[in-house]
Amino acid sequence: MTHVRIRSAVEKDWPFIQALVPELLGFGPPTWRDRREMIGTDTRVIGDALAGRATGATVLIAEDVDGAPLGFIHLTADRDYYLQDSCGHIADIVVAPEARGRGVGKALLAEAERWSRDRGYQLLTLNVFVENRGPQAVYEAAGFHAEAIKYVKVLV
Repeated sequence: MTHVRIRSAVEKDWPFIQALVPELLGFGPPTWRDRREMIGTDTRVIGDALAGRATGATVLIAEDVDGAPLGFIHLTADRDYYLQDSCGHIADIVVAPEARGRGVGKALLAEAERWSRDRGYQLLTLNVFVENRGPQAVYEAAGFHAEAIKYVKVLV
């Protein structure tokens, strides 16, 4: 495993983050979703978190010992329906293609857990598209378990 450091993202990280946003859809999103719209929404929301315009959100960067960026994670506060309390939520996580398989995702997930515990959250959640099977094994190895499946019916 590569030595990975995690730090808060800063404005100079934006080009790296923005270049990785399309990787969120690398699995091939559902055919009824507009890829450009998804990328636009992700870019805007992550940009808002990076700029401090999103309450309770942060963006963290994984980097190697030389400071080269390897990936990022976007964390937010969410509300658990049953606890009726806030919980941590992984809104986005991307490891650069050239850094995959080196423990970067595992390090980012561990930092997300620390971030959530530091805020007193009892849960850390994330959503993953059913078709995005690759990361699911990583999430399960990190202790995440599927809880629900969201069904969608297109009405337009």
